[in-house]
Amino acid sequence: MKTVKIREALGELREISEEIRYKSCLEGKGFSVGLISFRPGGDSDTKQINHEDKDVVCHVLEGHGRLRLSDRTIDLEPGTLCHIPKGTPHDFAAGKEEDLILLYSLITTG
Repeated sequence: MKTVKIREALGELREISEEIRYKSCLEGKGFSVGLISFRPGGDSDTKQINHEDKDVVCHVLEGHGRLRLSDRTIDLEPGTLCHIPKGTPHDFAAGKEEDLILLYSLITTG
């Protein structure tokens, strides 16, 4: 068993681009769980990613922003829970004033 304190983990986010920071928190057979933060900014990378063998479940912890699935846009706010089926192109972006912070799970599916 492993436990993670979210507040502490948020202080350990690693920068992977000017826009994105993340920390992997838990991993097991067929799943991983972590935190990801998107900084606000005008020039967000709009490249969509696609997990061919994993479903994504995200819970918005803080901030506002959007989730884009192909050409559909969903507004995000704290308390929003999203399921993105495997093979679905998507990307996230923070709003204009605050970081968008998500708890994510990647779940390998058959």
